[in-house]
Amino acid sequence: VRDQYARLGRRLVERLFARAKIEYADDKLKGALPRLARASIDDVMAAVGRGEMKASNVARAMYPDYKEERVARYGAKKGLADKLKLKSPATVGRSLSAIPIRGINSDLPVKFAPNGGAVPGDRIIGIISPGEGITIYPIQSPALKDFEEQPERWLDVRWDVDETTPQRFPARIMVDNVNEPGSLAQVATVIAEHDGNIDNISMTRRSPDFTELTIDLEVYDLKHLSAIIAQLRAKAVVARVERVNG
Repeated sequence: VRDQYARLGRRLVERLFARAKIEYADDKLKGALPRLARASIDDVMAAVGRGEMKASNVARAMYPDYKEERVARYGAKKGLADKLKLKSPATVGRSLSAIPIRGINSDLPVKFAPNGGAVPGDRIIGIISPGEGITIYPIQSPALKDFEEQPERWLDVRWDVDETTPQRFPARIMVDNVNEPGSLAQVATVIAEHDGNIDNISMTRRSPDFTELTIDLEVYDLKHLSAIIAQLRAKAVVARVERVNG
């Protein structure tokens, strides 16, 4: 875990240096270790990755004349492109400085949005949390509003999935199911037959005729998820299916 935070910290430091157009070198950081009160470069990087130290503190220790770029505060009316200093939301995840995301088994401390997940094919945003690493959200997630006033926590990220070793990613769907014998089994069968994995199901009786199912799935990508949703919509016992973006 410490190695993961050190790798994340290095990404953040190198990203800041690239944006500030100043040179980063391990040898130069080594000379600044006393000013950072750390014994090694890995200690510094792990502290940055855990949120205990800012990347700008590293820059200032190495370059005393460095002035931290002021981070503007953004209200609800400002767009995502402003926060990330990108030309448009369509460019999210495509810039050269975007951090590659391979999944929970990557070399970085990564997890996915707790109330909806994210899958390859989604345009995504990373939110960094001290001591927790990066949480990946689909760009359309309503939860991102919680971070409107904290633009310094927003990271430009991109998918970097190895197609030769497919892995599953979390997603959530909501299904309005007709209350009749075997209807839940039909839903589960559709998902299983199309190679989806059900991680959890919760049920809420909405009326005498319908039950709302909230299903946490594991799928390979957005195309896979969309195919499962399409097959569910074709079932007579299913009144409605929607993806949940928590």
